[in-house]
Amino acid sequence: MKKQLSQTVLALLLLSMASTIFAGIHGRSLLGRERRCDEIYVAKEGETLQTISVDCNTLSILDDNPQIVDTDDIGPGTVLYIRPSPAFS
Repeated sequence: MKKQLSQTVLALLLLSMASTIFAGIHGRSLLGRERRCDEIYVAKEGETLQTISVDCNTLSILDDNPQIVDTDDIGPGTVLYIRPSPAFS
């Protein structure tokens, strides 16, 4: 009985660890919500304001970054302020 209990506990522990690793790799919390970006975000090659907005789960990039005059002004190395999402504060 003790052996079966310890095997069950070990299996649950391994399953929990695998879920955490899988969630981290795919950018989701265990609750299924998108993980938010850091408040200071540096754009990478090929990213657009739209892709960053989706990835960071925010709609306020233009409002929070007055240095962006035109949506085409973004390029690799552009530094953006990303307002923390209330769900993750």
